[in-house]
Amino acid sequence: MAGNNIKKLENIMRRAATQLPDSMLQIFEVEGLAFISKNFRDQGFNDSGLQKWKPRKTTDRQGRDITRYRTNRKGNAGDFTKFGRENLNRAILVGHNTGGDKLKSSFRSRRDKKKATIYTYKKYAKVHNEGSDTMPERKFFGRSKYLNDKIETKVKKLLDKTFK
Repeated sequence: MAGNNIKKLENIMRRAATQLPDSMLQIFEVEGLAFISKNFRDQGFNDSGLQKWKPRKTTDRQGRDITRYRTNRKGNAGDFTKFGRENLNRAILVGHNTGGDKLKSSFRSRRDKKKATIYTYKKYAKVHNEGSDTMPERKFFGRSKYLNDKIETKVKKLLDKTFK
């Protein structure tokens, strides 16, 4: 009877040793990509709560509104320019001439035996994520309590399923 329980435990441990590492890396990979997409949808960084991104600049160096016409012509004064109409309801890190979400959709993931890597081939992603002297930080990826909690929940479910 005790020998039978030991064999069951050995089988469970063997199965866990082969399945768990790959399954856990898949969880990290999927949740990481979903986290980036969520941050773009929410237009902010989800950590302990949502930290909204700074709005897009709408004034020029002289402080004039670049989204509206500056004219005395009847009918156009104060109306939106073409640029202003395109920016009216557009998300912050989304372009309008290029189809929109090139940065958001540029993220990829790669899995090795011991790690999952999330990367992008866009050079300007780092500047947007970390900010610079001339651009505010609009963080969409980094350490996050929200992401850790999501991964922890999924890993617990996986462990419960494996060891039941």
